[in-house]
Amino acid sequence: MIDSDRRLSAALGLAAALALSATVAPAAAEGSAINYPPSRSLADVAAWLQRDTPISPAQVVDISPSAVAAVVAVTPTGEPRGFLATIDYEAMNPEIESHDGIASWSIPVQVDCDRRAVRLGMMTGFRSRDLQSDPKVLRPADANFVTPTPSAPLGSVIRALCDRDFRRPLMGGRFRTASKAPDKAAKSPVAPADAPAPAAAPKPAKPVVKTAGTGSAVSVQVGASSSLPDAQDLLARLRKKSPALLAGLTTDVATVEVEGKTVNRALISGFATAVEAAQLCEKLKAGGQACFVRR
Repeated sequence: MIDSDRRLSAALGLAAALALSATVAPAAAEGSAINYPPSRSLADVAAWLQRDTPISPAQVVDISPSAVAAVVAVTPTGEPRGFLATIDYEAMNPEIESHDGIASWSIPVQVDCDRRAVRLGMMTGFRSRDLQSDPKVLRPADANFVTPTPSAPLGSVIRALCDRDFRRPLMGGRFRTASKAPDKAAKSPVAPADAPAPAAAPKPAKPVVKTAGTGSAVSVQVGASSSLPDAQDLLARLRKKSPALLAGLTTDVATVEVEGKTVNRALISGFATAVEAAQLCEKLKAGGQACFVRR
């Protein structure tokens, strides 16, 4: 079985750059319009993500010298225990941009928790950090499962989705900055073999949020899609899976226009305080459901 990291290195043509033991200066390549974090400190990386990328620090599962990896969409697959997920990457190494002409890339994956293995969908690269500009296919979908090492980025993806004790590197609010993170609607999860190019990362837009009673105007977003039925189905599955967690709360789809495109946000609302919303989101993440608190 070919190691998954070698497959990624071959696809990008950057085996040396993707080695976890490498030390690469974070400065941007000369003449490049792509920004990079000023240092490898977690605070600088978190601030850079919020300022220059569509990835939220809470979505990050791995930070390596080559790239930041984030789980941006996830759906449980049932038995055997596993998930369909979308992994977005933002390059930390300027050599990736200069060599392959991309600053970010996205891969849909299927995760088998019992086998600790993943099956990679089509890898799509993008020229800028918005995960939408000038998409190009870097490698086709793979029909076979691969077993990454636990310390590799894909190993972190498995641990983030399958292990309740996994701690994301930028969680806990310690690295939040005054900069507002760009809003990103999660892509509708699809099977890796049929994965389309990742959806556009929208700019911040004022959401249409329905709250119950006199609850706080805060909600928990568990997903988003251009398809209204997809967003409704996600909420229906979540209500069926976690009825006790959602008791007394409202689940609804908020439809907004972002850069001329319709986005259907799957929301849970009706919280008395933002703290309650954050607590629910943490419980959902422990069960494998990606989410974030939307104010």
